[in-house]
Amino acid sequence: MKRGSKLLLLCGALVVLGASYVAVRQLAVDPDELEETISLAGPASPQSLTWTDDSGTLTLNHGESGWSYADDSAFPLDHTVPEDMAAALSAAAATRQIDTPESLEDYGLDAPVLTITAQDEDGTEYSYAFGDVNELTGEYYLLYNGEEDTVYLVGSDLHDAFNYDLYDMVEMETLPEFGSVTGLSVDQPEGSLTLRYEEDGSGLSYNPDNHWFLEQGDSLLALDAGKVSSLTSAITGLYWKSCVNYDVDDQELAAWGLGDSAAVVTATYTAAIDEGEETAEEETFVLRLGSTSDEGTYAMLEGSTMVYLTDSETADSLRYASYSSLRSDSICSMDWDTVDRLDITLDGTTYTISFDVTETEEDGETVTDTLYTWDGQELDSSDVESMLSAINGLTATGDSSGSGGETQLVSFTFHRNTEDQFAQLTLTLSAWDTGSCLASFTGEGSRLVDRSAVTDLTEQIQALFAA
Repeated sequence: MKRGSKLLLLCGALVVLGASYVAVRQLAVDPDELEETISLAGPASPQSLTWTDDSGTLTLNHGESGWSYADDSAFPLDHTVPEDMAAALSAAAATRQIDTPESLEDYGLDAPVLTITAQDEDGTEYSYAFGDVNELTGEYYLLYNGEEDTVYLVGSDLHDAFNYDLYDMVEMETLPEFGSVTGLSVDQPEGSLTLRYEEDGSGLSYNPDNHWFLEQGDSLLALDAGKVSSLTSAITGLYWKSCVNYDVDDQELAAWGLGDSAAVVTATYTAAIDEGEETAEEETFVLRLGSTSDEGTYAMLEGSTMVYLTDSETADSLRYASYSSLRSDSICSMDWDTVDRLDITLDGTTYTISFDVTETEEDGETVTDTLYTWDGQELDSSDVESMLSAINGLTATGDSSGSGGETQLVSFTFHRNTEDQFAQLTLTLSAWDTGSCLASFTGEGSRLVDRSAVTDLTEQIQALFAA
């Protein structure tokens, strides 16, 4: 192609682009150039609101008892939605108008994306049809009251006020303001789990700082406070992601796993109270958890007909809670101030360490110290306390399965100065496999610990008594 022809084509393209810019610029509006807006106000006291978009048509009516959904007055409507709609209608205004438009199709008004009809208490109707968005100003083209000889440019406020599907307008049930959770149970077809809080843990556990317990028959098994706190926060932090049904039937319940197969979570709690108020009474909260979808887990309050989606991670933490997931990772958290004597059996020999508390006066203050002796000999306190720290530092790496652990490596018997059933406790460490040992403390076995930690501990013991 010759150079002159190329220039002609470029000039032609520039002319087309320039004309297009002028056409679009005529539809744009500089806010600084505006002196006043054009009022498109709706009814002063709307009695009916109807809007149609690509998902269908919805109508809200206003009666003696307030606003309601036209197709079902029992629908739990959030009344702030129609109130905000009415406010947006009363404030509706255009920034400019285009008179005698050549074609409504040019503005997307031949097939509006949203049509709003509002009826006043005297029967007068107002209508608003939204077309395309002006790319330069971000405003909508609009027909007001069906007058096709004028196209208006309006902001998005009115459009957004009616950008609702039915379930966007549900007034969801309010969840309690939880204060302190004092009990939690999870019941499901596979079994149940019941946790309870005891303010006074003495007499229930060798460690009186344990306050949360799992009920297992007539026994109470101590749980890790931090892990239980994380679990109860799943209840106190519960929230609804969305509502999927406000009047569920039995068939729908079964389809969403909320029938007989549901996990039923029951929490007892004292409600949060304001400063200066009397102590709140204990209350009960019951939640049903069903199937899980890509959007979340189906859930509902016991006795309700409303079904919601809630966070699946939160739901699973409740549904799959177990003793294994809630017990402490520490094998033995001994308070050494309660120990008078420690028997250690290693390689068939038993060594007994006596703990003798001494008090001395230094600079007018009483200093308490512990003297450790074995067979009449004083042991190095730093070496003994390093060993004691290693015992308390044993951490579970998992739970055992199958048989094993017959070969005992080392055992410890703690003789304590407590007057309860925990005055004598035993910890046994046995061989399991090349990487793990089996730990049994206070009769509870099935826990594995790292074998290297046990090897280090036995070497400390051997060095302590070899001196």
